[in-house]
Amino acid sequence: MKKLKLLILILSLQLLFISSVQAKCNLELFQFGSSQEELKNDLKLDEGLFMPAMGGESFQVLFVPGEEVCKNEKVFEGAPIHFLFLYDKLVEIQTMRLSEKPTLIDWAESIYGEKQNKPNSFYDDKPNAQWLWDNSNATIAYSIHPDANEVVESIIIQSSKHQQYFEKFAEEEEGSK
Repeated sequence: MKKLKLLILILSLQLLFISSVQAKCNLELFQFGSSQEELKNDLKLDEGLFMPAMGGESFQVLFVPGEEVCKNEKVFEGAPIHFLFLYDKLVEIQTMRLSEKPTLIDWAESIYGEKQNKPNSFYDDKPNAQWLWDNSNATIAYSIHPDANEVVESIIIQSSKHQQYFEKFAEEEEGSK
């Protein structure tokens, strides 16, 4: 009986360990439509870790170190995450990474699914490609291009449910010119 309990305990611990290793940081867990204050509270970070928000009254960008947002994801080390707000509502999340080889793509595909039929240029020595994923909450854009002997990858996650803010902001910007 003790052996059976020990075996169950060991198997349970292994399942817990395996599931925690496979857990990925999903940036969309930061609720689109949240205010800057709500996001700061969700992140539970010291105020000193936030770079000052840039922008004006209608448009703000909050910069947060990627390793603070996604603590268990090495891919986000040195890759800042930009939270874009229109009218104090989170509408877009961006990140960019410079590295020797593509790495953000592995993270993106673990969250959004493997992209089939990638452009042939993605497999070049100096990859240069872009594509999209769509889900019920957002459109996700991935881009990669060469920079000297490295590659620059970027991911933009844009809320599908807050398009009216983008349109309103574009109209204001057009009217101010």
